[in-house]
Amino acid sequence: MPQLTPAGLITGAAARLAAFPNAQLDAEMLFRGVSGFDRTTLLTRADEPVEPAVAEKYQAALARRERHEPIQYILGVAAFWRDEFIVTPAVLIPRPDTETLVEAVALRLRPLQAPRLLDIGTGSGCIALSLLRELKDARAVAVDVSDHALDVARRNAARLGLDARIDLRRSRWLDAIARGDAFDAIVSNPPYVARSDEPSLPEEVRAHEPALALFADAADDLSSYRAIIGELDDHLEASGLLAFEVGAGQAERVASLLTEAGFHSVEVLDDLAHMPRVVLGRR
Repeated sequence: MPQLTPAGLITGAAARLAAFPNAQLDAEMLFRGVSGFDRTTLLTRADEPVEPAVAEKYQAALARRERHEPIQYILGVAAFWRDEFIVTPAVLIPRPDTETLVEAVALRLRPLQAPRLLDIGTGSGCIALSLLRELKDARAVAVDVSDHALDVARRNAARLGLDARIDLRRSRWLDAIARGDAFDAIVSNPPYVARSDEPSLPEEVRAHEPALALFADAADDLSSYRAIIGELDDHLEASGLLAFEVGAGQAERVASLLTEAGFHSVEVLDDLAHMPRVVLGRR
């Protein structure tokens, strides 16, 4: 049995997780999460005894990780942009790729006074809430078809002190948006994985993240984008911004959808891994 010190427990855990690509990092993150230690505390107390209750909690977390459950769901939080967000299996885990969308939209809205934005398929609320953090006088409407996801977004809004600046609504696409209610920007990271690609997804994603937020309808991997564009009507202000996150191989096709719908200044932006990740256009 591993020695009941942080160093001993983490060494034993890394051995148990040896089949995982980041076994040592996973072991350390889980220990920090269940113990409440930050990096400095872990270093300075690496050889001190661990409370049996903490060790037991750590073993339970490891067992979940061995079943390929994402660390973020085990710990209940995920880092994104400037904050940590509450996450549950009802919402997608925020990813660094999506920060490209936040950065691009914040940059373009910053010159506006009190911009209004709409986030479609908000999930944890990480996009809308991060934009509100960047744009101090902005307000947002954020919609999701899942009541459970909206509960998570509400908890995150309250946690960040932003609940007075965001209106969370249950909606399929723009159903809950009144006719004529227009926004300076509409953003979305919609379901865009084709069902045919499901077998190729990592087990952590395929078995644990919500299918409702992952998969596009039927066989058309662009169905979510078509649906949103088709319902825009008068919901964008003059020169309003539409911004999408896209998946691999979709950027140019989504850009064409925007061009065909009459958008101009259409741009494709790469994420930090140099993959086309965001498509922007102006009405």
